[in-house]
Amino acid sequence: MYHRFEDQRFPSTSISSKNFQDQIKYLKKNDFNILPISDLVLFFKKNYEIPNKSVFITIDDGYKSFYEHAFPILKKHKIPFSLFLSTKFVSNEKKSDFMSWRMIKELSKNNGEILNHTNSHPKLLELPINEIEEEFDLAEKKILSKIGRLKRVVSYPYGESSPEIQELIAKMDYDIGFSQHSSPIHINENKLALPRFAINDEFGDMKRFIQIVNSKALITSELKILKNGSNLEKFQIFFSTNKAENAVNCYINNNAELKKKVINKKIINLKISNLKKNRRYRLNCTYFDEKRNLFWYGKMIKVTPESIIF
Repeated sequence: MYHRFEDQRFPSTSISSKNFQDQIKYLKKNDFNILPISDLVLFFKKNYEIPNKSVFITIDDGYKSFYEHAFPILKKHKIPFSLFLSTKFVSNEKKSDFMSWRMIKELSKNNGEILNHTNSHPKLLELPINEIEEEFDLAEKKILSKIGRLKRVVSYPYGESSPEIQELIAKMDYDIGFSQHSSPIHINENKLALPRFAINDEFGDMKRFIQIVNSKALITSELKILKNGSNLEKFQIFFSTNKAENAVNCYINNNAELKKKVINKKIINLKISNLKKNRRYRLNCTYFDEKRNLFWYGKMIKVTPESIIF
C-alpha cells in the first residue's frame, strides 16, 4: 500500500521515486507475479488459483504525486495496479495535491483499476451507518460516470471498519475490502478486512521490503477474544498456530502493553492493556523457521469511546 511519492512533508506516507523503482526492479528480477486486484476477487469467489510469489500494488487517496512519479514507472513496465480513490478531492487545480479526472482516466487505460475509497475520506467509525452507505454510494456513482466501470472492491479510510460496516459493504455487493494492518493474505482471511503492508520512506527500505514480500502467512485457529464489559483499557486474545508457540513473538504499537504466555503448550494468550480511547493499534505476531522464512500475522485494533474493535 502506497500513498504519496517524493513528498518529504509526509515521511510516514510518502516514498521516493528511487526507492519505489528499486522495489519494482527487485520484484521483476526475482520473478514475482504482480497481479491485478481482480485476480484476488476470483481467488476468494471462485477458488481461483494464484501462483506463488504474488503481490498486488495498491495506492490510496489519489495524490497527484503518484501520477507524476510512480505511474510512469508502472506504465513503462506494464504493471497492473489499483488506485483507491476518494472522489471528493479530484481536482483540476494546478496547486492541488490531487489528480484530475483526466489523469485518472489515463491510469485506467494503462493497467490501473480505479476503486472505491469513499467520497470524502471520513473516519467511518464516527458516522451513522446510513452516512457510511452514502459515502461509498456517491464515490461509486462518480467513478462509474467518469471511468465507466468499477470493480466491487473497497478500501476503508485509515483502514478502520467494524462488523457492521463490513456487513453493509457485503449488502452493497462488494466482494472484498481492505484495511491497513500488516500481514500476507491467505484464503481463510476475512475478505472484507484484508491486510496490506504500508510502504513508505520511514518504514520502506529495501531490507524491510524484501522481508515483507517474501513473508508467509502465520495462520491462526481457534481465535477467541475476551473483553471485560465496559473496560476499554484492556482485553485478551487466545489463538493457536501450527508453529512452535514459544517462538512466536508478538508486538503492539502506540505504548500499549502486551504480555504473552503459552497455555497447555498449544494456546497463545495475549494480554493487551494500557489502551486509550480514539486510538488505532496494530498487533503483529511473527515466527521464523529454521531456514529464516518469516511467517506473519497482523490485526488492527481500534478503541472507540464505546468499544474495542478487533
